[in-house]
Amino acid sequence: MLKFTLPDGTVKEYPDGVTLLEVSRDFKDFYNEPIVEGVFNGCGTDLQKPLHTDGTVDFITWGTEEGRRVYVRSLLFLFLYAMRTLRPEVKLEVCNSIGSALYCDITNGIVLSKYDLRDIDLFMRKLIAAEEPIVYGTINRAEAEKILVEREEDDRLELLNNSPDAQTLTVYYLRDYAEYFFGAMMPNCSYLKLFELINYESGIIINYPERGSMDRLDKFEPSAALNGMFHELQDWSAKINCNTVAKLNRIISCGYANGIIQVAEALHEKKIAGIADKIAESNKHVRLVLIAGPSSSGKTTFAQRLSIQMVVNGIRPVPISMDDYFKDRHDTPRKADGSFDFENVEAIDLELFNDHLKRLLAGECVKIPKYNFSSGMREYRGREIKLGEKDVLVVEGIHALNERISAAVPAANKMKIYISALTPMQLDSYNRIHTTDMRLLRRIVRDSQFRSHDALMTLKLWDDVRRGEEEYIFPFQDGADIMFNTSLVYEFAVLKKYAEPLLQRITPDEAVYTRAQRLLDLLSHVRGMDDEAIPTNSILREFIGGSIFKEAL
Repeated sequence: MLKFTLPDGTVKEYPDGVTLLEVSRDFKDFYNEPIVEGVFNGCGTDLQKPLHTDGTVDFITWGTEEGRRVYVRSLLFLFLYAMRTLRPEVKLEVCNSIGSALYCDITNGIVLSKYDLRDIDLFMRKLIAAEEPIVYGTINRAEAEKILVEREEDDRLELLNNSPDAQTLTVYYLRDYAEYFFGAMMPNCSYLKLFELINYESGIIINYPERGSMDRLDKFEPSAALNGMFHELQDWSAKINCNTVAKLNRIISCGYANGIIQVAEALHEKKIAGIADKIAESNKHVRLVLIAGPSSSGKTTFAQRLSIQMVVNGIRPVPISMDDYFKDRHDTPRKADGSFDFENVEAIDLELFNDHLKRLLAGECVKIPKYNFSSGMREYRGREIKLGEKDVLVVEGIHALNERISAAVPAANKMKIYISALTPMQLDSYNRIHTTDMRLLRRIVRDSQFRSHDALMTLKLWDDVRRGEEEYIFPFQDGADIMFNTSLVYEFAVLKKYAEPLLQRITPDEAVYTRAQRLLDLLSHVRGMDDEAIPTNSILREFIGGSIFKEAL
């Protein structure tokens, strides 16, 4: 018999080989949402995996970020099986999220009609109604290699060869269809009732419920600009043969790492110079440039590099930090738990900030405050600004695209720029690397390098950061005049060297250990890469150190 320490603190015995699915039935009334994944000794574990040792048990529910990934992964498996059954000639590649939806590209040019999608939808719903099992299984390495060779899936085979210690692989079966996914799956299709298939661009959108709204499917709202920004880098990375981890590993092992760094950085420089050209050539009389983006998107370095390119065009950038306009601490809004809510737009003195913008654009001299984070008070230390004829204010911050921040400035006089790190890198055709994971890795490394925060603290704060992004940043992204993707195709291999030892220090008794282990599993697929060749003005230097813009970090 096995002894498990259960979520309610009790210790109970179970037979050897029991699954967490069986154990979870004892806790169906313990959680308000469906259980979709297990946690065994701190590690995310498929509910159907047989257990053979004593340990600590917990569960992940649908409403968490990790739980929603299980839902989307399982829904994708169901969709892929339906496509394989009804339209096997269609070649698919899973790309990126667009809001609460997943975009799958059809890579061989076949166009599906609305009637095709209707048939696929009906097929999926029949399996859902029948509670068709999604079966957990394992195969040995030789079997996996044989299947991948037969399917001509070279990238997957190369990823397998990069993990010589993996002698057994987890696979999932839906009827006779076997597939590998990076992460756990639902035990059966009955969980997957809410979804919608939509023709979009050259592929298909799979719409699914937002986190926290498992009983409601919101209308899909496309973001053509954001999707275009992602696909531009995805298409470019495919052209240079560096759009999967296997291809990146190959580049590194063949000694071409410095070359891919130079090419990726050259693309950034070209794009940033192009944005500066648009500011200079715009039919608007731009006097204010506003830069916003989610956490770890590289706003600080982007603003510095854009400013340099503006100078090349004869424009003098004048930076203003939105942080210096924080309200005094006693006026800062609070969260429900009583802690200060610094990510709330109301934490900014909007009246003062708009007054200063208006006066500066009117040609007045303005005394600019400096926020003292120790005392929680604004101070005036003698900095005064007066704009010349070719001067342009540059403001970066999470609220920069919120119209309330710059309401005093006419639309004709400002340029809004949204930046984000939308990675085109994939493990393989069906297992993408989430943009949020890449940003989290960036933040873990940066917080350790510059903010005296270990990975444990960063992971504990991450859900709060994500909530702030959902509320204060993403709703305004489509209001941008320009979008810029700060992702670098090689960065995954560089972040590995810095992030792995930080994540390895997190112990199993911590609640975030499960997420840390998932990130370590993700990093295990890529070869590490030296960073000496990364230029000192690279956006990645904002996170790993060595930036020429040290004073701004």
